[in-house]
Amino acid sequence: MVKKFLIMNFALIAPLALSACASGGNESIKNETASSVDAKIHDGVTTKEQVRAAYGDPVATDFTDSGHEKWTYTFSNTKSDVANFIPLYGDLRQGQHGSEKHLTVIFNGNVVWHHSMNTSLVNNKSGLF
Repeated sequence: MVKKFLIMNFALIAPLALSACASGGNESIKNETASSVDAKIHDGVTTKEQVRAAYGDPVATDFTDSGHEKWTYTFSNTKSDVANFIPLYGDLRQGQHGSEKHLTVIFNGNVVWHHSMNTSLVNNKSGLF
């Protein structure tokens, strides 16, 4: 009887635990830091091909006002707040917390002009509370 109760509870709780985490974006920067990126990308030296070989295709490309090409890589890793799973309260309030990483590379022709790597803590909330 107790064994059946534990199995049923585990079957109900396991999907919640697995759905509590989410990640997305460019996996190539998942484990990168500002110093590890600085070791791979050197302004005025590193080429577009070398950046693409190290990090793959960017999530977005754009151009600056001065016409320089800009590549953006992003990766986010968030977890659902525990309060999301409280009956009734969780239906009215949803939240996530975690971190986001952004790598921006600006090119002058075929060579890196400037680059930056940032990691930010994020805290998203929605609902009535």
